[in-house]
Amino acid sequence: MKKFKLKYLFAVFMAFSLLFIFNSSYTYKAAATDTSTIGVTYSAHVQNIGWQNWVNDGAEAGTDGKGFRVEALKIKLVNAPADAGITYCAHVQNIGWQTLSSDGAEAGTDGKGLRVEALKIKLKNLDEYSVQYRAHVQNIGWQDWVSDGAEAGTDGKGLRVEAIEIKIVKKTHPTSIAISKGDQTLKVGQTDNLTANFTPADTTDQNVTWASSDPNVASIDSNGKVTANGVGTSQITATSHDGCKTATCIITVTPADPEVQYSAHVQNIGWQNPASDGAEVGTDGKGLRVEAFKIKLSNAPANAKISYRAHVQNVGWQDWVSNGAEAGTDGKGLRVEALQIKLDNMPDYSIQYQAHVQNIGWQDWVSDGAEAGTDGKGLRVEALRIKLVKKVPAVHVDSIALNKTSDTLNVGDTDNLSATIKPDNASNKNVTWASSDSSIASVDNTGKVTGNKEGTVTIAATSEDGNKTATCNITVNPTNNSDVVTFKDPELERLVRSAINKPTGTLYKKDVANITDLEVEEREKKITDLSGIENLTKLDTFKLINHDNTELNDISPLKGLKNLKHLILVNNTISDISALKELTNLQELDLGDNSISDISPISGLTNLQDLNLGVNKLSDISALKSLTNLKSLYLDANRGISDISVIQNLTQLNKFSAVTCSLSSLNALKHLTNLQDLDLRNNEITDISPLSGLTNLNTLLLDSNDIIDISPVSKLTNLKEFVAGGPNLTDISPLKDLTNLQDLDLEGNEITDISPLKNLTNLKSLRMASNKIDNIAPIQNLTNLQELDLRDNKLTNVALLSRLINLQWLNLIQNQINSEDKTTLANALPNCHIYYTSSAQ
Repeated sequence: MKKFKLKYLFAVFMAFSLLFIFNSSYTYKAAATDTSTIGVTYSAHVQNIGWQNWVNDGAEAGTDGKGFRVEALKIKLVNAPADAGITYCAHVQNIGWQTLSSDGAEAGTDGKGLRVEALKIKLKNLDEYSVQYRAHVQNIGWQDWVSDGAEAGTDGKGLRVEAIEIKIVKKTHPTSIAISKGDQTLKVGQTDNLTANFTPADTTDQNVTWASSDPNVASIDSNGKVTANGVGTSQITATSHDGCKTATCIITVTPADPEVQYSAHVQNIGWQNPASDGAEVGTDGKGLRVEAFKIKLSNAPANAKISYRAHVQNVGWQDWVSNGAEAGTDGKGLRVEALQIKLDNMPDYSIQYQAHVQNIGWQDWVSDGAEAGTDGKGLRVEALRIKLVKKVPAVHVDSIALNKTSDTLNVGDTDNLSATIKPDNASNKNVTWASSDSSIASVDNTGKVTGNKEGTVTIAATSEDGNKTATCNITVNPTNNSDVVTFKDPELERLVRSAINKPTGTLYKKDVANITDLEVEEREKKITDLSGIENLTKLDTFKLINHDNTELNDISPLKGLKNLKHLILVNNTISDISALKELTNLQELDLGDNSISDISPISGLTNLQDLNLGVNKLSDISALKSLTNLKSLYLDANRGISDISVIQNLTQLNKFSAVTCSLSSLNALKHLTNLQDLDLRNNEITDISPLSGLTNLNTLLLDSNDIIDISPVSKLTNLKEFVAGGPNLTDISPLKDLTNLQDLDLEGNEITDISPLKNLTNLKSLRMASNKIDNIAPIQNLTNLQELDLRDNKLTNVALLSRLINLQWLNLIQNQINSEDKTTLANALPNCHIYYTSSAQ
């Protein structure tokens, strides 16, 4: 029995020993925490929910979007050293800031229905880590992240915290700091803001401590705002909060600029607060008189003085006063009518001032003792502005140079001298001109020299301040008649003189030699003789358009002007163009509205690109065969032209017009695939099939021909304008796919069915007058239409046109429109001019 008891006791002892060893081992393992991944876990007590599950490391505790308040929080660290901790406190509704809680204890309240409004969180004994957190706040949403004891949420606003996110971040220390602006200069009284920039950019704590080596010169507050206090230099230092890094800059403070301060005593108001540097004292728009004023300087040199006086009602000009003394009167009800102000011992400054005067308003600025206001008129000064202006130092002329140092003129010649002043910013760049003998050569105030008689003379240009002079030696020779240019036509001479700015005096070849452009387009003054123009040997462009036929028929003076590229001689009586034969540089030639029948002289002008021969007497155009560079050709109103086969090789043509000729065959156009604009109105054309391949056409005008079949245009899908006025068209179905059309004119045909137009939604102008249309339904959706002519058809019901909301002009004359439809259109299209008779409805 004893042995059994001993065995039993031994077994119990061993069991307790093993249990002790196990528990000791478990406790040891818990103390050996892995601190490489320190984190945070937290839980929120939420309205209507209670305590939520714990969340970790930046996850959301609470709710957002539900309007529930957080009422309490518990926070603790994970994997932190044994001596580390986390402390936190909450600002609670009706309570305010609570005492600190820590390491999982509750902050806030539960069971009282009180909202948490703000919180602060700090770490303990974790110097290399930062706790960062943010709150989701009623009416605000998620705020920015804050850290290490800063407030998240709000206090004093009664707003609930609805959610919280918390995370532990390992601190990044700065490697360097730089101050944003570096060394700089300020004037006394000025301020500036400095910031500290950290490297690396993700440094955890980017706050600094600012310090000044001499706050009496420049002080700096905790936000980096520098204030210049006194003349001198001061070193500003920014130090990182860990004390490891600093940056410095030097602030140099210079004296403040002088300033003028002034105040006014105003009727019914009394003395106003002082103003400065151009601000208004007094009143404007209230009709109140200034009765007195005071003016003084600040930051001015010790011996500087500002003096002023007033012209006062019933008193006149008072004595001068200065430096803050009163000018005018107060307590007597007398108006100031004028004033004068001046400076003493401030040579680098000007005092400028202006007055607002009864019945006048603001006068112009005056300065330095001049009168502002009025005297002798009994008008009150109502307001003043005064300012100090630093004078710009005068920059004196260093040198003058003329464009010529010597020149030769013939008697009657003129030339222009010009002076160049250095430096470019000289204050006064004016010069005076003088001749040593005006009887030989005179000079005007612009530098224009005129040769008067044979001899030698010196022209001098002198700076207006008299410091610098430059000269040019002029030799005047007798007139050489072979160099004189004369014009028989006074209007041509006037045009030439205007081009060279020589209104009077003899004209010489050298005067006109550099003219490149002459253009005239006048209704009353006509040029009928070109004699003399042969001397304009560099002429590039000559444009002469007469609006009524003139007697100009001789163009032989143009014969030698081989530099001409552009020649326009419209509306004259020219018949012989042989003078143009050698002008092979011509690119543009416009001979419209003349009397030309023979164009063979231009057959060699192969550089021509634009040619107008309209309104002449042509029948034979074979001379055009070699002009293969032509891009535009106009042959309008030459009834003798019936054969255009010679133009079939002009493959660069993009514009061709032969209105009112006698064309019947268009075979010559078949291969001119570059054509974009083609005008063949008023001819004898019946077959347009040669045009079917001209797919680059934008404009095709075929009005007044005998065309029945327009099917060849069905492939011309680039057409934007098409005109095919009557009288024979009935079928317009070939137009149904021409969806680029914007302008369509089919007036005066036999058209009844306009359904092919229903898809032409780009149309802006549609003219279908004098046809046999009785149904306008197909065009009801052409809402881009701005102009619509349906005059003289068989329409009765037109209410559908009310859908065309962009219409500006609508012609329905000679149709039987009922009054109800008229009312509908008037209401639907208020901006449209609608014609039912000869006047708009």
